[in-house]
Amino acid sequence: MIESLRAHLKSALKRQFGPRNEHVDIDQIALFASDGSQVIEIPPADEAEDQPSSKTSAGAPRKKALRILKDLPREIRVIDLPESEKTCSCCGKPMRAIGEDCSEQLGYVPASLKIIETRRQKYACRSCPGQIERAHHDSPAPLAKSMASASLLAFLIVSKFADGLPLYRIARRLERLGIELSHALMSDWLVQCAELLEDLHARMIEKVLASGHIFTDDTVLPLQNLDPERRTTIKARLWVYARHHRRHKPLVTYEFSRSRSQATPLNRFKDYRGYIQADAFPGYDVLYANQEIREIACMAHCRRKYVEVTDLMKEPGRAHEALRFIRKLYRIERQIRPLDDEQRRQQRQILSVPVLNQFKAWLDVQANAVLPKSLLGTAIQYTLKNWDALCRYTEQGYLELDNNYAEQCMRPVAIGRKSFLFVGSERGGRAAAIYYSLMESCKVNKVNPLTYMTYLLGNVRNKKITLLLPDEFGGSSVSQIG
Repeated sequence: MIESLRAHLKSALKRQFGPRNEHVDIDQIALFASDGSQVIEIPPADEAEDQPSSKTSAGAPRKKALRILKDLPREIRVIDLPESEKTCSCCGKPMRAIGEDCSEQLGYVPASLKIIETRRQKYACRSCPGQIERAHHDSPAPLAKSMASASLLAFLIVSKFADGLPLYRIARRLERLGIELSHALMSDWLVQCAELLEDLHARMIEKVLASGHIFTDDTVLPLQNLDPERRTTIKARLWVYARHHRRHKPLVTYEFSRSRSQATPLNRFKDYRGYIQADAFPGYDVLYANQEIREIACMAHCRRKYVEVTDLMKEPGRAHEALRFIRKLYRIERQIRPLDDEQRRQQRQILSVPVLNQFKAWLDVQANAVLPKSLLGTAIQYTLKNWDALCRYTEQGYLELDNNYAEQCMRPVAIGRKSFLFVGSERGGRAAAIYYSLMESCKVNKVNPLTYMTYLLGNVRNKKITLLLPDEFGGSSVSQIG
């Protein structure tokens, strides 16, 4: 018990104050581990199995420090000699041009604000009193009786939810451009615009659910607490539902909930059919009881538990052996990534399944050789408990070994927590979910979010058109990057 408590204390201290790097050197495994276990040598598939990937080798081409992502306007400046210097100083004859020296620099054009005054003409009949006709406005302002245009609102949304800037920093930038905006007014604008986009957000979620393969995860989005007896914020949640690029254009959506209750995912997936890639959150267990919903566990979460054990060891041991099995699985995935889905499935059956069988045999032996409540015992029990879900990715070529795609979608939320700290209400939390969905979907589809949001807000009140989703928008150099 003392050793177990010491291990948990050291793990907690490292998680709180130590580095987040999960790199572990497992190339050199001791013949006799410090915990008395016998090391099993894992036979490599070929000689190149234990060699570093070519993508990470020293000879791999490096990215350019500066890249022009799209065609930019070009201003040509010609510097010529004065007429008095175009005569040869030796013979006095006029000199002729033989070429030029060219250089290029990137110029920055500062942003600017302008007032757009719209004048709708009115016409009346002199013979018929009260007969008045006004010019029809095809694109009315997104917010009635407001000076906020679609472009200004798009700038506020992108600055906060794509660039991670709090409103007070955005207000300072606008002040330098010539206007003063209060934080309350900007917040009110953002919430009102989000409510106009609720139907679009619902269409995005339906499209993701129709894909048959979803990455999902959740993270904390602090909610301001109005209860005077409670001094801390409420740990509200943002749930992500993402569609990968293997079979469709990628799409990322978020949903806000006041708590981490399983009611949110259960309600969202009640009619879903297909694969769900997630961590081992118990709230999903009711879903997996349905035979038409298939669980795929995350190998990265499994690996992390063994990494925590290696942080407490002075010499390599059982945890390093487990990591070597997992490393081999990831190297197989890197090798087969360029293949199509059917070829990936076949290669997994040939290469990955034998490694998984070896790993399972090793786990069954070690489960009886370690204390079940130790960190290593907990890691082994976690792996065995979720073993079927960890191996299920080999069934289809479009499935993935881990849930890192969903975790990457949570990074902008983490950046937001550090900048604007919390949302002020549940209404604001739902607005944040809508904006994060639009910003991240633009990002994964390489769509300029400022252009897309200007398009949305400029047409949101136009009932004649159906607004395009981020994966449908683009096709021109104006709307796309890259």
